[in-house]
Amino acid sequence: MRDRIIFSNNQQVSARQISRALFLEMLGISTLLLPPALARLCGTDGVFAILFGGVLTYLLSVVWNRYSTNVKQNNTSEQYHNTKVLECAIKIVYISAFLGIAAYVMYLLTTLIEEQLLGKSYEAIIVLTLAGAAFWGLWKGLESRLRVYEILFWLLVLPLIFILLAACSGVCTDYWTPVADTFWQNFGKGTLLCFGIFSLSLLAFRSKSQCSHPEQLLRAARRSLCAVVTMNVIVYLILLGVFQVGLLSHLSYPIIDLMAVVKLPGNFLERQDALMMGIWFFCLFALLNSMLYYASAPLEKLFKTKGRPRATGICSLAMAAMALCFLYSTDRAERMFQICVWFVVPLLLILSMVQAITACLKERIRQEEKE
Repeated sequence: MRDRIIFSNNQQVSARQISRALFLEMLGISTLLLPPALARLCGTDGVFAILFGGVLTYLLSVVWNRYSTNVKQNNTSEQYHNTKVLECAIKIVYISAFLGIAAYVMYLLTTLIEEQLLGKSYEAIIVLTLAGAAFWGLWKGLESRLRVYEILFWLLVLPLIFILLAACSGVCTDYWTPVADTFWQNFGKGTLLCFGIFSLSLLAFRSKSQCSHPEQLLRAARRSLCAVVTMNVIVYLILLGVFQVGLLSHLSYPIIDLMAVVKLPGNFLERQDALMMGIWFFCLFALLNSMLYYASAPLEKLFKTKGRPRATGICSLAMAAMALCFLYSTDRAERMFQICVWFVVPLLLILSMVQAITACLKERIRQEEKE
């Protein structure tokens, strides 16, 4: 008698799968970009900026969950026609925003592959390969993608922990001082920068309808957020102790460069930096895939495309084209990063919160009218 389905493709994911995917997505982008930026803004006080940014994100997740829990969709034809133009405009904003973030992540990933592995003049090949891999990764939807990250989770985390432990032997704690020696304006910018990157984890609430236990999603997001903040604090302290503030602020990707000074026991790896690069490749690719998924979902509804593969294909090509534009202009890529952190991510958070609060208020008004 088969009362239970052991394996299914019902596009339902568990809170644990979402939590592990969130951890990998946030780990890659935060530990790669935050250390040099915080070293320039906050110096040794960057540790506290990470903690404050994590606390702000944690508090926002509570507010987000409070309103999104009570949202109920009303699909009546009258409401649909009254809000059709507004809904289309919101979907276009979501598509553009998520594609912009995905394109920047692809630019970042391509730059890393060029500098660490292949060398220059391979931009087009790398971008097209990544776009094809991202398209293929979303062919079956959210469920299959998160299963892969669930399998890769410990295969990526355990080597990273081992590498960080090995790096502790070269840490000089004298480089962690002075403390509280940063202007409050710079410290505020550093805190908001951390908040902008960490708050990407809140976009997991967009997958709430596909979570098998949506009531567990907030706890899963909090768990992954706390783990990412803790890992960033550890990484920042190690990088400070190895490179000192002055050098750390001038390095492009210090977490990757860490492998140049860390010697693993036995010297059994000829290219130790390739091991670190492999970890960050999968982490950044996980974030790229998520942003592409969030962009293709509203596109599918907006243009009535038959099936997700067509919408995903359109978004993949658009993402690849934007990434190539960034690769041919470093200034353009830097401006895109500033736009994403200071404008796009806050816009996504505000827009989602406004939608949730508005829907919650409408539902409350309808209930009062019925009574």
